[in-house]
Amino acid sequence: MPRVRSDWGRLRAVVLESDDWGLCAWSADDEAHRALAATPSFAGPAGRVYGRSTLESAADVRALRETLLEFRGADGSPPVWQANTVMASPDFERLARDGFEVGELPLAIFPETPSRWQRPGLWDEVRESIAAGVWWPELHGLHHLPGRAWLEALRRGAADARLAFTQQCAVCEAVEASGEYDASEPLASRERTLERAFALFRRLFGRPPTSLCPPDYRWDSVLEAQASRLGATVLQGAAERAGRWPRVRRRLHRWRWPEQRGGLLRMPPRIAFEPRGDAAPGSRLGAGRTLAEVRAAWSRGQPAVVSTHRHNYAHLDPAWSEAGRAALRDLLRGLHEDGAVFLTDVKVRDRVAGERRSG
Repeated sequence: MPRVRSDWGRLRAVVLESDDWGLCAWSADDEAHRALAATPSFAGPAGRVYGRSTLESAADVRALRETLLEFRGADGSPPVWQANTVMASPDFERLARDGFEVGELPLAIFPETPSRWQRPGLWDEVRESIAAGVWWPELHGLHHLPGRAWLEALRRGAADARLAFTQQCAVCEAVEASGEYDASEPLASRERTLERAFALFRRLFGRPPTSLCPPDYRWDSVLEAQASRLGATVLQGAAERAGRWPRVRRRLHRWRWPEQRGGLLRMPPRIAFEPRGDAAPGSRLGAGRTLAEVRAAWSRGQPAVVSTHRHNYAHLDPAWSEAGRAALRDLLRGLHEDGAVFLTDVKVRDRVAGERRSG
């Protein structure tokens, strides 16, 4: 298939991809974080950033919607938040009752959640945000867990896994070392979880997912082929996929775009916008640096794909979440001043496909 290059620099397209919505991790509440703060995962580098992140509340989604609606792109449309969504959580109560010798991981299907993770009114706010045109769900996986690795850690009595379980948390060393679609997980299980994730997404949102971001950036060609068969047409995070030579691979993806394999358009490398409780525009992963990288993407003739994880906007510390939204306002203000147009993965795909047909 011939490669084409749209005049993305003139269009000034921006895609806002945001992972982890619907995910019951890391801490359900302050009590859980206090209990787990000294475990290896929570005390390590990832835990220092994510440890007090939590499932979004109705207020979190409402505040984000209101923030997005403050701005407009050059076409008059508001920014669209592509919320990569996790479809289920472990059913901790059933596992506690029945034990860990289960064939399949029992699940609570979103918007249902385990008891410690209940967020009254959350689903209503998600639906209102979709109706407002600023919330576009795509698929981030079934439960975001390497099910075999986690259950094996629980069965053998791994101290961090067992302690986390008492707090309705699955974060432990065994989970951090793998991923839901990691090649170390049984192939049949990976195929079942992806098929079920697609089915649950369709049931919840009334349409199939068209874009997939595999959790933890861990997957193989088998997942790509199955995702394409199930109807996905876009793959996120290809340049960030776990493996060797990450900087080299990122450069290659940057200059190969648009790249399509097996029916999946691979989105350009992500630009990290991760305020992490810091509203200062000049912070390392804040608005200033992000705007510079967005402009660089446009200059290469590519849409700018901005990655901003949920933990910036849903946190046990309300001040952290507000700082994330303040940083987002700075970013959106800068993008508005630059004349940006906000797209989703699907709209990027459609534009690329149209150019290939006309070329």
